[in-house]
Amino acid sequence: MEQLQYADEKENMMMADEPPRRLKWKNKMDFLLSLIGYGVGLGNIWRFPYVCAMNGGAVFLIPYGIFMILLAFPLTFLELSLGQYSGKSSYDVWNICPAFRGLGVSMTFMSGICNLYYQMILAWILYYLVHSFMSPLPWTTCDNWWNTDTCFLHQKMANNVTGIGMNVTSSLTDNASNVTAYTLEGAEYSLITGVNYTNSSNRVYTASEEFWNYNVLRISSGLDEFGSVQWHLAVALLAGWIIIFLCIVKSVKSVGKVVYVTATLPYIIITIILIRAVTLPGAIDGIKFYIIPDFTKLANPQVWSQALVQMFFSMGMGWGAFITMASYNKFNNNVLRDTIIYCFAGEGTSFYAGFVVFSVLGFMSHKTGLNIAEIVRTGPGLVFITYPEALGQLPLPQLWSVLFFIMLVCVALDSMFVTVEVCVTTITDLIPKATSKIRVMITAVTCLLMFLVTLIYATQAGIYIFQLVDWYIAAFTLFLITGLEAVVIGWIYGADRYFDDIQIMLGKRPTVLIKILWKFVNPVILSVILVFTLVKYLPPTYGEYVYPPYTSAIGWIIALISAVPIPIWMIREFTMRKGPLLQRIISSFEPSEVWGPARDYKLASEASSEHNL
Repeated sequence: MEQLQYADEKENMMMADEPPRRLKWKNKMDFLLSLIGYGVGLGNIWRFPYVCAMNGGAVFLIPYGIFMILLAFPLTFLELSLGQYSGKSSYDVWNICPAFRGLGVSMTFMSGICNLYYQMILAWILYYLVHSFMSPLPWTTCDNWWNTDTCFLHQKMANNVTGIGMNVTSSLTDNASNVTAYTLEGAEYSLITGVNYTNSSNRVYTASEEFWNYNVLRISSGLDEFGSVQWHLAVALLAGWIIIFLCIVKSVKSVGKVVYVTATLPYIIITIILIRAVTLPGAIDGIKFYIIPDFTKLANPQVWSQALVQMFFSMGMGWGAFITMASYNKFNNNVLRDTIIYCFAGEGTSFYAGFVVFSVLGFMSHKTGLNIAEIVRTGPGLVFITYPEALGQLPLPQLWSVLFFIMLVCVALDSMFVTVEVCVTTITDLIPKATSKIRVMITAVTCLLMFLVTLIYATQAGIYIFQLVDWYIAAFTLFLITGLEAVVIGWIYGADRYFDDIQIMLGKRPTVLIKILWKFVNPVILSVILVFTLVKYLPPTYGEYVYPPYTSAIGWIIALISAVPIPIWMIREFTMRKGPLLQRIISSFEPSEVWGPARDYKLASEASSEHNL
């Protein structure tokens, strides 16, 4: 009772009898679908299955599940409950401990950088989607303007004669030493093996690789050859940003409607492709490669570290997204239940998608004679080279290609909605009495500026810049942000004190195990990850390209620049306060006078009281 009275006093002091101004999700399903859509990103499709297969198959789920319980669940609940309780953006929520307000700046900065290169992925997907309507699919032939003389196809040869589907037949003689015939179930296939060439000019590519390198990217020789903006990609980028703007222009009102399509359609398409894929010859071999457990892997520390890192990044903690989405919740929404659903749905989808990926890769292995381990890729190589090539060998290839890339568009959009919303919400909340028209202007300007910056990825050296940013963006700051979150809530503000706030919001206190995780387990694990990352981090790579030495310095600037706001805002907080230095420091670690429950706290309390009566 005293807690409720205390909350009422804080509410009266901060807001008097003002009605809530912040937009709210129309219903619980809008929020839940947005949450799941954010969690099921491209990384769940192009990285999780690969990491799982290469680290013991189904055994990988054991360390993954352990880290899900110890790290992902408590941190996700922490961020969601913070946003819902305060009704604030990822910046204003740190009124709970003003000295760490820089955490909100870092989160927004991280989301902004993520938006830039994630949007480039969406542009590539849109480009592939448009070309998926062509017959034949352009990445399945070697007679296009972008193809080289050494372009080849993985295809079955007739009459048991080994050969290779190349653009120029004389090239077969030139590369004869690299051609190997494979026999699979009595049928002969011919392919060029993965040979380490001393001269990279001798390297040959499949039709799908050449479409990716020479049509989509029109790739240069490296960072020293920047090249020009490729306008076909610039148009795709513009189209992507227009779609994003239209979907988030009315914040949760518009996003809440769109996610009913973008969050559910991928599951329908994945299931359709899976039903078709498992009927293909060789599919069972791919599935076996994916899930057959290798229990000896559990003794390998690398498997545990891979599970930890994969779980951490696929869950999406530390970007400010959970805080932002939950800030639009009704005050008494059961956020603990939503956290549990999110953890199961997000990572269950990752494992489910793996069956689609590896059943198709098994079919491709059957068709080409390559081992699955030689075919499987991670990252863009899977969705833009290997998978399109595999789909091109199915009956009605245009149908399956269109479905596949529509699914990727939906997955990419769901993630983009949230990360762009983090930036827009933070800026909007910093403007007093921001109207809906001002918000529309902020959204439009944000999208326009990000589009202009993203053009750097549309240059001929764009893929090298993309890889550099992707390699370093989360190398340091995400671990630092989430570790400090746990310290702030568990120790500075106090876990028991925060449990009191949660009790006001949910009507009950969480289990004491969550307090133990916040105070002890999470900081220790995240500190270990941080140190391990700094010690073991390797320079970036992209295929055979060797990055110049100076790019490591640029990379670490990218990695650290998003962490710089944390100490800067802390010093700023110390200097802006009045009184002796020690007093200013101590007071900056105490909640500000505006910290408290969200504006709709009273409405939620009254509704709860009426319900109880």
